Amino acid sequence: MRSFVGVALIAILAGLPNAVAQEALEKEQIEKWSEYHQQRVKNYSLQVLEDGTKTELVLEPTPVLRWQNPLRTTTHGECFVWTREGRVRAIASLFSYPSNNGRRVCHAFNVFGKQGLEADYDGKEFWRVAASDLPEMIRVPDSPKVAASAAIRMAQMRSIAQKFTAKSEGASNEEPQPLRLLTSPLYRYSQSNSNGVDGALFAFAMGTDPEILLLLESYEDGATSEWRFTAARHTYTSLSVSYDDMEVWSHSPETAMPTYLSVHGVDQQPSILP
Repeated sequence: MRSFVGVALIAILAGLPNAVAQEALEKEQIEKWSEYHQQRVKNYSLQVLEDGTKTELVLEPTPVLRWQNPLRTTTHGECFVWTREGRVRAIASLFSYPSNNGRRVCHAFNVFGKQGLEADYDGKEFWRVAASDLPEMIRVPDSPKVAASAAIRMAQMRSIAQKFTAKSEGASNEEPQPLRLLTSPLYRYSQSNSNGVDGALFAFAMGTDPEILLLLESYEDGATSEWRFTAARHTYTSLSVSYDDMEVWSHSPETAMPTYLSVHGVDQQPSILP
């Protein structure tokens, strides 16, 4: 017994330097990929169209989320948002996974709002979304009146978000599973936006990989004061969202969603970035 334990202990200790080195390499690579993503995302130009006028969306300078997926352990990426007057109008995940002895780079986009979108990459058109394809915001069931205080409005949004639940049917090699609401919103609307609308973008995730996006916005018009929402898929699997156990949104890969675009093979990089 002592001999077996001694051999096992030596084997474990001998493997420690390799494990530590591997962890250090992974951290280094994630930082290098972050630099890569932040450079690549600048190549995009997103504009909204309204009454024949194009308005350039503002790319927030830093990623709103760095994510990894425990079921897809070699997949990692970052999310960036574009805004107009402080309101989220588009989000993109830039990520990569192993392919052909390297890593295949992919970009996934969602667009929100009421205006059509034109998007270019390196000066070339890659996506167009018509205003007619954009879904209407839906009233949150039993919505409270929108609070006057910014801090209380944030508390209202957190409380509302926690009443939503989401699940994924999984890919071909995955089991169906509930998705986890990330505790902090990816983005909170600027309090200085000119139209007075408040809101926040939340995510339901697998690990920290956003699979469903949940946008909450305030709406006030005369006697109407309420919170509204829209959900959007940010992955390729079948998905559903419920509020207080009542399904309020679902999507399957067979159903087109013009406000979502996933592009694989945007670039090919080596397995280890230099």
